Amino acid sequence: MKRKKSDQAQYVGIFWLVNGKLLIDKAPLSEAEPYGNHRDHPRSHIDVWEQFQRLGKAPRESEYEEFPRGRVIYDPASATFTLFADKCILERKDLIVQIKDALHLPKQTALDTDPHYRCWSCLYGKQIDDEDED
Repeated sequence: MKRKKSDQAQYVGIFWLVNGKLLIDKAPLSEAEPYGNHRDHPRSHIDVWEQFQRLGKAPRESEYEEFPRGRVIYDPASATFTLFADKCILERKDLIVQIKDALHLPKQTALDTDPHYRCWSCLYGKQIDDEDED
């Protein structure tokens, strides 16, 4: 018998969109760390990215902030989750559904942007390798 989503453990997590595929690292709420009044993933994007590179999940010759990314935090006072992400992710409902499913998040999960989660394409435009030749 399939368990209802509400019966499954919920997670906080960090994630990236790399070449069209989501890379997600999650931690159960019991392992989430305090971050102000919230509970957050216990590891940083930098640390997880380096691990993903060692495992061959992330491109070795890239930086963690190069690709669209985000995180999910939990507010124990209101018992709510917030998904912060780059607009390249937030604009795609299919990716939001995948993230919510992977972390067993409720429908009511809030979506928001954060200046920390802006990929190089959003910051510098699609031609990030082109430099002005003046």
